[in-house]
Amino acid sequence: MKKAIHFCVSVMFLFSVLTFAAEFKPYPGSREDAQATKEARDAAVAAGMSDTRSTIYTTSDSFEKVASFYKGIAKEYLMPRASGTSGKPKKREGYELWEAYFIFDGANDLAESKLWIKVQRPYIGMPSGGGKVGMQGATNQSIRDVTAIVVSQKK
Repeated sequence: MKKAIHFCVSVMFLFSVLTFAAEFKPYPGSREDAQATKEARDAAVAAGMSDTRSTIYTTSDSFEKVASFYKGIAKEYLMPRASGTSGKPKKREGYELWEAYFIFDGANDLAESKLWIKVQRPYIGMPSGGGKVGMQGATNQSIRDVTAIVVSQKK
């Protein structure tokens, strides 16, 4: 009986370690962008997504380098329209948009995940002047030639 209890406790401990093994780590040398983080959090509140918390980090390193880092510690999730780490960038007005998604908690997709990130280059910020993002591209958005790591955590 004692062996069975020890076995169950050991399995539960191992499971809990594996569950939390893939926690988010900021990309080395990246910095939290306080303004972009505030804008993302304000947009989430305005959209009624009070259970989601976003944090945005940026780095001057290439998309490929940042995506490779996260590919080593999380599961890449391939969105139908996303470029992914092995895909091609989306063509936008005057730039190429690279993006990849990574799930840290073992969920099957982003909707189920409580911890996932998007790696993107260039970083496309919120519209200037409080305008809405339109279908025609980023004419009134802030576009910065950096790689962004957008962390999404659900409570």
